Formats: sequence, C-alpha cells, structure tokens
Amino acid sequence: FREAGVTGMPVMRAMWMQYPQISELYDTDDQYLIGSDILVKPVTNAGATQSNVHFPTADIWYDVDTMQQMTTASATDSAKVKSLSVKSDIDKIPVYQRGGSILPRKLRLRRSTRLMIHDPYTLYIALDKNLHASGSLYMDDEHTFDHDRHGVYATANFEMKVDYGNGDSKPTIRNVVEFGPGLMTEDGGIPTSLDESMKSSSRMIERIVIMGMPQIPTKVYLTSDTKASLEFEYGSSSKILVIRKPNLSALDSWDISVVF
Repeated sequence: FREAGVTGMPVMRAMWMQYPQISELYDTDDQYLIGSDILVKPVTNAGATQSNVHFPTADIWYDVDTMQQMTTASATDSAKVKSLSVKSDIDKIPVYQRGGSILPRKLRLRRSTRLMIHDPYTLYIALDKNLHASGSLYMDDEHTFDHDRHGVYATANFEMKVDYGNGDSKPTIRNVVEFGPGLMTEDGGIPTSLDESMKSSSRMIERIVIMGMPQIPTKVYLTSDTKASLEFEYGSSSKILVIRKPNLSALDSWDISVVF
C-alpha cells in the first residue's frame, strides 16, 4: 500500500503488468497479483475442487500454505507460462509467493488489524533460481498522518544471498533500515532513539522461513560481536530452513550468517 500511495501502482495487478513480455497473459482475467510477489487464483465456481493456474516461467513459485515449490524458472525462455491444475476446494484458495521475494507476515488471527499491533512478524524468504531474494517492510505509527506530515516512518530492506561461486562467502540474511526524515538526527545521522509512536507496535521477528534452501547448514548465527548461534530446523525433502526465535527487530540493521 505504501508503494501504491507513493508511485500510483495498483495493489491488485493484472498479470500482464508484471510480465508484459508474456503475450499469453494479455487476456488472463481469472487470476491476479497482489503487488509483484503474490499470485492469487480466486475460486469463482460453486463446488469447484480444482483450478487451472498459469505460472510465468520467468520465476519460481511457492505455495504459501505448504511452501511447496510449484515450478522452476526457465533458463532459456522466460516468455512462457506453465499451466497446472491445483487443489481449490472449500479449504484451499490457490495463493503463491514469487521466488526472489521476502514477505513479512503476522500469522496470529485477530478480529481486526488493530488487534495485531503487538504481534511479531515471520519472514518468508522465497529463493529464486540464483538463490537470491529481497523484500521490504514499511513501518509507521499505524494510526496518524505523521508519516506524511513529519516524515515519521522507516523501511526495513531485507536481502538474502547464497553464493556458491565464492568459496569464502557465506549465505547471509541482511536487514538495512532506512529512516524517514522525521526520525533522523539534525546532522542526518541514524537516530539513537526512536519516536515513542514507532515503538507502540511490535517490530520483532519471531521466525524466518526460507524456501528453496539447497542443503542443510551446520550453523546459523547472528553476525555480531557475540556471534550468537540461532536455533534452526531443515527439511531435506521440502528444502525449507526455519530459523526460530532470532529475537531481532525490523527497526534494527543486522546480519545473519548461514554456514554449510
């Protein structure tokens, strides 16, 4: 929604807006994108149990519920689609995350978004064919116009890279925070303390889920003076790495290293 407010790009987008090179998507009107990273296939027929989803082969796609990889990105032809018949009964709406994206999500079900204000985030990292991903989280006080009037906002920029071409490199999950002018010091530096309104909502990250991780790591640790080890689990068949309780804030810049 921040992108829509600043650039005018719609929140809900036709498939061709993101993939203008794929002519097969020009007349696709029964599925759409939320932003650039979430593909939705709504179920519009009564009693439906299966739906046909058109996946652009330029990207990998992961099911948001099962985290199963649905497609592989084509190295030779990115101007095609792959159509798959998927489950879409009363318990399942087909929704998919694009490989190369990082999506912060609050998972606890509440009666309103206002009641979610103290809930922590889970980062869902969907690696692309190059084992890279990036995404952002815009943050303000969530109830005033101070972000527009006084520049009181911040953006967490998340990135993950797995580089096997360099033997000295380690896969790294990184967060670099950019602060709005209302939170900067007089000399333009990073604020030493944040406006209390920015602290009223939880910015904590309780879990990091990485989809498409090629192998099990031997160690995951926070890159700092302490190099504190982090608890993790890996599914060899699903290729999913889950980092639990990193105890990190989206308002802080930090690095996590993954060692094989």
